[in-house]
Amino acid sequence: MEVENVFGELEEVKQEIFRGKVTNFQIAEHPSRFKGAGFEIHTTNRWRPGEPLSNVDWNLSLRTWPKEIYKIDRIETRNAPVIIMADVSSSIFVEIDRSVSRFRLLLHLLGGLGFTANYFHDPVGVVAVSGGVEFYLRPRLGQGQILFAAKLLLEQSEKFEKEKERAATKKSGLNSALEMLLSALRRQCSIVILSDFNSEINGELEIDFKMVETLSALHHWNVLAIFLDDPLEFAWRSGSGVVKVKNVETGQIEKVKASRAEQIRQDFTEKREILRQRLAKAGVDSTVLSFGDHFNQLSQFLSERRATR
Repeated sequence: MEVENVFGELEEVKQEIFRGKVTNFQIAEHPSRFKGAGFEIHTTNRWRPGEPLSNVDWNLSLRTWPKEIYKIDRIETRNAPVIIMADVSSSIFVEIDRSVSRFRLLLHLLGGLGFTANYFHDPVGVVAVSGGVEFYLRPRLGQGQILFAAKLLLEQSEKFEKEKERAATKKSGLNSALEMLLSALRRQCSIVILSDFNSEINGELEIDFKMVETLSALHHWNVLAIFLDDPLEFAWRSGSGVVKVKNVETGQIEKVKASRAEQIRQDFTEKREILRQRLAKAGVDSTVLSFGDHFNQLSQFLSERRATR
């Protein structure tokens, strides 16, 4: 995908958000767009002569005036950092139709969730993961963070194009990103995982559900998983003959009867639902999105989730 085209699409997403049409993408509860869902944290100590009067907590000091005067030492602003975990393993970049690909969907969701966080003055962090953590952008305010993350993701796409003919490329390594977030995040955040979970669904890799549950509990059960789906992947035109299928994450090539495409798709969908159920038991809500009506579907999912919390 061309950089200019991606940035143009993200600009359209941003305009929709700031017109107030897709603000249902908010993950945390916000009393207003100017105050996020985080808590105002401060410490109070006795005020000493010579210190700025602007630091005095008058509500508290009036009770003990004039013997004791109290000051506010530290304030943590009210916001709810959003961490977006983007899967950039090889299967994300495989496409049947570029206009509805999983990677394009990932970029749109990055923009939708990121710009919505900006709308509510919440900082956004982005972690990209394949075999390990590819990059981590610490939470920051501003649209520049979203655009820079999109640029880095495009570089991952270009890297895949150069390496895709090799015997095997990168599998998803979500556990490495989960472990990193457990150690790196020092305050409550909202975390969204964007992945096709292909390796996990096919049994090639296993998610550490204990680590998932720990992360979710630490962040007040506000970890979400969005399964990126491409329904065209097994929508083969012909129902006869044999099709060569290559697993880009293992390099394995397999001959498959075209007539089995529908059954393969059904088996994959059933395994995906089992994984979603296991994530739910670990405290992670999830949904499946494909490109097209993805913003409306995401809005409905988040609205229903807020109604049941």
